[in-house]
Amino acid sequence: MAGATVFAGLAYTARTYLLSRRGQVTDRYRAAVENLASEKLEVRLGAVYSLEHVLSESAVDHEAIVRVLAGFVRHNTHSTGIPPTLPEQRNALETEPDRSSPELSADIQAAVEVLARRPKRPETRRLDLRHADLARLSLRHFEFESPPRLEWMFLSAADLRSADLRGVVLKGSILSTADMCFAWLSDARCDRAVMYKVDLRGAMLGKATFVETTLDGADLRETSGLTAQQLASAFIDAETRLPDHLVHDPWVATRLADCVAWAEGNHTKSCPPPTPQPQLPTSAST
Repeated sequence: MAGATVFAGLAYTARTYLLSRRGQVTDRYRAAVENLASEKLEVRLGAVYSLEHVLSESAVDHEAIVRVLAGFVRHNTHSTGIPPTLPEQRNALETEPDRSSPELSADIQAAVEVLARRPKRPETRRLDLRHADLARLSLRHFEFESPPRLEWMFLSAADLRSADLRGVVLKGSILSTADMCFAWLSDARCDRAVMYKVDLRGAMLGKATFVETTLDGADLRETSGLTAQQLASAFIDAETRLPDHLVHDPWVATRLADCVAWAEGNHTKSCPPPTPQPQLPTSAST
């Protein structure tokens, strides 16, 4: 009986502690969400980081918090204009990115950073950042403990011009018709991303990966660092606009033929297996 009494007391104490802790988490969550609507930048910044603390402690609140942060970013950066769907209809590319545009607001930058380093937990739906104006966003992998993750997101029609996304993970995200002119995507992981008609003119793509990435209709003109090997595992079509040095590349031409045949044979724009580099013809021995 004495043992049972002690056990019951411990169980009651543990339950009381858990309920008290849960109540504290709920209060912190509610206060942070309310502060996101503050007119003061420093209050909004504090709210973003407070939500990150709750996010790290409470797996139960994971989806609610990341959706609140995504909604905060989307609501405060939503572009009212609808970008043209065809790359050729967009304005002519400037020779240099526009450096006169204002920096991304500190609270928006912080919110995207929190989303990019969120704990790896199951998420039932993609985070929605469609039409978000994130021009000049900075997510550089060497400023994070692990590569920043913008994976499994809706970024369709987002403005990511001149964004510094070196080493960022974009796996499985949908970026259809996004404006990524002059974006810095060196070492980025774009595998299995949907980049239909994305505008990448002037982007830096050295060592970026595009395994099973759909680049149909994408505008890759004037990009730097892009190689035929990078495109050998991506889906491209006749509307994919290539940089000058790859327009007549045999490997790219073979990959295009493979993608066209695959799409016609399977009635889908999924990626065919990687295309091996064609063997160059050898001259006959004399």
